[in-house]
Amino acid sequence: MGKQQILLESGTNEMELLEFLIGGQSFGVNVAKVQSIVQYDPKTVTKVATAPPAMMGMMLHRGKTIPLIDLANALDMNKKKDADANSTSVVIVTEFNNSINSFLVDGVNRIHRLCWDAFVPISNVINISGLGIIGSVHINDTEVMVVDLEHILSRIFPQLAIGEAASEIFQIEKKHGREEVCIFFAEDSKTIRDNVVRVLCSAGYNKLRVFENGQKALDVLMGMRDKVKAEDSFAVELPNVLISDIEMPELDGLTLCKSLKSDSILRNISVIMFSSLINDQMIMKCESVGADSYITKPEMNKLINMLDERCLKKEK
Repeated sequence: MGKQQILLESGTNEMELLEFLIGGQSFGVNVAKVQSIVQYDPKTVTKVATAPPAMMGMMLHRGKTIPLIDLANALDMNKKKDADANSTSVVIVTEFNNSINSFLVDGVNRIHRLCWDAFVPISNVINISGLGIIGSVHINDTEVMVVDLEHILSRIFPQLAIGEAASEIFQIEKKHGREEVCIFFAEDSKTIRDNVVRVLCSAGYNKLRVFENGQKALDVLMGMRDKVKAEDSFAVELPNVLISDIEMPELDGLTLCKSLKSDSILRNISVIMFSSLINDQMIMKCESVGADSYITKPEMNKLINMLDERCLKKEK
C-alpha cells in the first residue's frame, strides 16, 4: 500500500496525520515523514545480535536494508514482539533526518487533515513525553497520541541526537561578531531547544530568544513590528535571524515564515527552517513561503556556518 497523497498549500497551518493502531490505542505521525506502508513479512527481516531491544533487525525494502523498530516496545507498551508480529501487522517506512527507517505497528487506520491548533502538547511535567509521545489530538471522540519518532530513534541510535551530533562543534573556532547577532529560535521540543541553545552559545551566538511554538514567536515579532511603526523608526532591535522548526503546535514554521515574509517590516529577517522534514518536496514548500535557507536536523555545524555566512561582516 503506497502513501496516500494529499496536497496541502504551504503556510496554511495544516498538517496531515497518519492514524495507526498499537494494542487497540490510536497513535499518529505526520504524513510528511511517511515514505510508504507495507505488509509485514518476517522473511524480509534479518536479526542483529547486538541490536537494542526495540530493534527487530534489518528489513529488506526496495533493494535496501533498513532498521525495523518494534514501536510497541519502543513506547514501553509491554508487548512481546515475537508474539504480536504476524501476518496482520504492517510496517510504516519513514524518511526524515536524512535517514530511512521502519516501524512495526498493528494496523493503519486513515489519514486526517488537521489544523496545528488542534494539537495539544504533552506537558513537560508528564513523564510520558520521555517515552516518545509529544501530544495528542481528538478526532471523532478518539484521542490520538502523536509519536515523536525522532526521540525514539535518538534513544536507539544516539548519534542522531542533536547533542551527540553536535559534539564536534566545540572544535570550531569562535568568530568575532557572533555575539552581536540577535537570533529568535522557535522549537516545540524542550530537549532540542536546550541542546541547540547550548551549542549556539558555545559557538558564540549567545544573543538568543527562544519560543516553544510558532505562535508565541509571531506574537512577539508582531508586537515589535507595531512598536517600530508607532515610533516611525527602527530603534527597536528586530532579530537578524529566525531559526524555526516546521512541526509545531498552534502555528507551524511554514505559516510563521509566510507571515514574516508578507510583512513590510519583518520581511528582512532571515528565516532558516531547521527541521527533520527537509526533502525535495519540503524544500519546495520552504521556498514557496519565502524561507531564506533550510537545513536538516541535527546538522549543527552546517547551521553555524549558515549563520556565519548570513550574519557576519565579510572581512576585506
